[in-house]
Amino acid sequence: MKIKITTSVALAFLANSTNAASVSIGGGAFANLLDVSGNNLPTGSQIQVGYFLGVAPSKSGDDFTSVDWDSFNPFLGVGSSNPNEVIETFDAGGGFESAFQISSTLDTSLGDTLPLGFPVRLGFRIFNTTQNLIEGAPYNTVVRDVSTWIFNDPAIVTNQPPTPSISSTDDPLMFWEDSVNPFRTSIGVAVPEPGSLMLVLLGVSLCAGRRKRP
Repeated sequence: MKIKITTSVALAFLANSTNAASVSIGGGAFANLLDVSGNNLPTGSQIQVGYFLGVAPSKSGDDFTSVDWDSFNPFLGVGSSNPNEVIETFDAGGGFESAFQISSTLDTSLGDTLPLGFPVRLGFRIFNTTQNLIEGAPYNTVVRDVSTWIFNDPAIVTNQPPTPSISSTDDPLMFWEDSVNPFRTSIGVAVPEPGSLMLVLLGVSLCAGRRKRP
């Protein structure tokens, strides 16, 4: 029996005495997050936390277009502009399929960059790779139609941090970039072109024919 685990990442927002925004991001997460074949992601797989540039926060993930998904802009995790984040990703074990923890502080007084304009819709992009070079690595991106996935201006909205969570497979408000393969890093998986696939099948049939000859 497969256990459904809810994951959460808590974000707390503060403002210092100089009115420069300071954003403390931390928490832990557990979820059944797998590769395209249904296997556990390798320990140390990469994750990004980001927002969708130019996408209205009120837009449902069910209505996201390919342009919306491509607008994903990471500000935490590999490839982000913040060099101070610490990402401990996907330690499969302890009875859980996968797990990750995020710990970071963004502070504009230190030169950290917050999203351009508020509010923005948050999202997670999860990769099936342990390398910092994620180009070409299989991934999937997820959003959820709840207010806790909306990042408001921390200088205005205080004591109301969003708490984005990856919920169970039957959550009707959760949407994946590859909706056919939710909870799996399926985007970018190499698939043989039709011509190449025909050549492979032809080769198999020829080999089979030769084996049948006396």
